[in-house]
Amino acid sequence: MMKRISSCEVAVLVSAVLFCGFLFAAVPSGGEALKTDSVEHGLEGAPVAIALRGPGVGESGEMLVFSAEVSPPTSTLPLTFTWQATHHEPVTQVRYQVTTTLALTWTLGGAQRLTVTAANGLGSVMATQGVLIDPVSQSHLPLVLRTYPPGPVIHFFRADVEIADPGDTILLEWTSSGATGAVLYHLLPTGQFGTSWTVDPSASMSYQIPETWRNFEHFILRVDDDEGLWAQAYLNIPLTCPDTWFFEPAPGECPAAPPIYSPGAEQSFEHGLMLWVGEQDAIYILFEDGGTLHWRMVTDQWDEGDPVDDPTLIPPPGFHQPVRGFGLVWREEAGIRDYLGWATAPEQGYTTAVQRTSRWKYNDIYIRALDGGVWRLLPEGSGWEHIPPP
Repeated sequence: MMKRISSCEVAVLVSAVLFCGFLFAAVPSGGEALKTDSVEHGLEGAPVAIALRGPGVGESGEMLVFSAEVSPPTSTLPLTFTWQATHHEPVTQVRYQVTTTLALTWTLGGAQRLTVTAANGLGSVMATQGVLIDPVSQSHLPLVLRTYPPGPVIHFFRADVEIADPGDTILLEWTSSGATGAVLYHLLPTGQFGTSWTVDPSASMSYQIPETWRNFEHFILRVDDDEGLWAQAYLNIPLTCPDTWFFEPAPGECPAAPPIYSPGAEQSFEHGLMLWVGEQDAIYILFEDGGTLHWRMVTDQWDEGDPVDDPTLIPPPGFHQPVRGFGLVWREEAGIRDYLGWATAPEQGYTTAVQRTSRWKYNDIYIRALDGGVWRLLPEGSGWEHIPPP
């Protein structure tokens, strides 16, 4: 009997693909040939690798869920994912995050092939995975007629709405035949299984969408019988976006929450700047390190009555020593004084606003700038840019 492999992962670097123990060469489209024992990453912001995860074996008629994740997480967005699978039409997805998922069902047995390509205009990477679909054989018993294929069947799995608002209570309903048990799974944005419920094979269940949830709700229903045969169905419910961005032109994705309006301050330095957001009690440090832009957020520890500055530090003519909260960070946060240099102007107060994207991971943060534009902070402190006022 063939040993069943439940899943495999394809990790594609620009130099090679490792798939279920086999190594295949791969080169990003539009890229140059790779040097031996080295990887040339090409343009900054281009995707360098893609990990394709999903089952390596499935049954005919079974819904299989695959996920793809691009690295580095700082790849320029949006990313266009193109899925190509044997016996399926190509599927194209535009995502403002580095991950995506796709559910596929094969009705024909045998070896199948799935390829996903991720591109953003600066480059592209591709991953390929094989999937073995086991044909379900028909059994004939004397004077007994059995349906083909055997096992339970899900006739429908649906919600009472086509699109929902965060915070809504929706009704999930399903009908199956030939099943003796069922489990309903809630999928996390990563494609991983979250909460599960043991339910009847044909039933309905109310579900309240968290008010903080954004973009989509995903569910999988699995039913099985006493012989160990099973079937599953996938349900995707789009969510409305309840909030708007505080600036225009707005990003092409839903914000995670309404904007935070707050007293703020901004001060420019030789090699960056500092931003203060009072409502968050936070100081954002935007700096340059070896020609690369980074940012860091720290808690504002300065209180009224604390020293305003250090009188022993004398700035060069035309420069300034930062004071109060900015000065405390500049003097005591490791490396910050070296990264930023001296202030080129006194700090200025204004009313700012803060908002972030609603991705499950690797979010952008947007902060209103002193000049009316916006500072965009890239995920995980990986970079920043100024968006001028319209």
